[in-house]
Amino acid sequence: MLCYAKYFPGIKNMDLAAAMEFLAANQQQMLDLTIQLADINSGTFNLAGIKKVAAIMQAEMATLGCEHVSMPVAPYRVINAHGGKEERPLGSVLRFWKRPQAAIQVLLMGHLDTVYDVGHSLQHTSKIGGDLLAGPGVTDMKGGLAVLLWALKAFEQLPQAQNIGWEVLLNADEEIGSPGSAEIIAQRAKQHQVGFLFEPAMDEHGTLAGARKGSGNFTVVMRGKSAHAGRNFADGRNAICKMAEFISKINALNKQRPEVTLNIGFVQGGEALNVVPDCCICRLNIRIGTMEDAIWISNTFDNMVNEVNKAGDYHVEIIGGFHRQPKLLDDKTLQLYKLVQVVGNKMGLEIKWQSCGGCSDGNNLAAVGLPNVDTLGVHGGRIHSQQEFMFIASLLKRAQLFTQILFYLSENGLNNGT
Repeated sequence: MLCYAKYFPGIKNMDLAAAMEFLAANQQQMLDLTIQLADINSGTFNLAGIKKVAAIMQAEMATLGCEHVSMPVAPYRVINAHGGKEERPLGSVLRFWKRPQAAIQVLLMGHLDTVYDVGHSLQHTSKIGGDLLAGPGVTDMKGGLAVLLWALKAFEQLPQAQNIGWEVLLNADEEIGSPGSAEIIAQRAKQHQVGFLFEPAMDEHGTLAGARKGSGNFTVVMRGKSAHAGRNFADGRNAICKMAEFISKINALNKQRPEVTLNIGFVQGGEALNVVPDCCICRLNIRIGTMEDAIWISNTFDNMVNEVNKAGDYHVEIIGGFHRQPKLLDDKTLQLYKLVQVVGNKMGLEIKWQSCGGCSDGNNLAAVGLPNVDTLGVHGGRIHSQQEFMFIASLLKRAQLFTQILFYLSENGLNNGT
């Protein structure tokens, strides 16, 4: 077991109060780690940056005396601008574990990647006033990684740590829906009783995400017929124009079901201006409230595709699917939220949760039946934007909260205490 005697002379096995003091004494180290991680670009497809962040986390996790393995994942399959299929490599999943024979097994998750690629204008952190840190991924979720790490460092000093077996999964493709790591996540989730993820809180008060919508990414490939725009314009079939009609019909679906949203996010087609374009690509994201919504989308898309293809002048194909099912607050999941609430109350914190249109790897865990709370990371805002920021003080608040959650589990099991 690690010894923090240099911080707390004479103490080898801390009590909970000492663990809280230990975290308070290391607020600057938490912030320094967050800055170090956020100043490394780790956009999902920047494998060099992903490896740098992974190396730092491996070195930090090694201080906990845990086992470790790096698990490669399948490449990301995408449709290119010409409707062809391509593959892009993804970063590996880092897996750490300790005490796999303990009676209580807890899965902890975070991600190494951000939405900011190497060409994005936001590349470095900066402090704003006394309590705000701005920068790429400071909230989503480099700060969350610091919370996870330091909470474990504190918890591992408690004698009660022997009652908990924990496993940490850090994937590198969460920001694109975890296509490569989804299978690993599902396999490991089945070996645990509860899960905790360190996505950012919903607001500055630390509100948790409760029920989450499901999500799917789709690519529409519309094919027409090329022709010279001057000599034989009438022989051509303009794929861009036909796609515009098709997109309008897709957008109209937003009015059909209350929990379904369809966002047209990217359209590309055509080359030379004197050529009738024969191919157009549209990429969209769909959010759903229930799996019945997914069935409705599938049937509606089938009808729309058949209508175009039967006419004969154009051919359309929709590729993709729902990679994350909705996360619902079933009885076991609600019990876990109430457990977190009980712990928060003991600390003088008011823990609330609310439904969320966004999704996370918590959806993946819920899909295989693992109850989880997935927003135990830092407080901040404007994630995925040029103005992303984090409340610095929330590093300590969340690290202390999660340490006490683990302590509560170690003494009470999964009884929520209510």
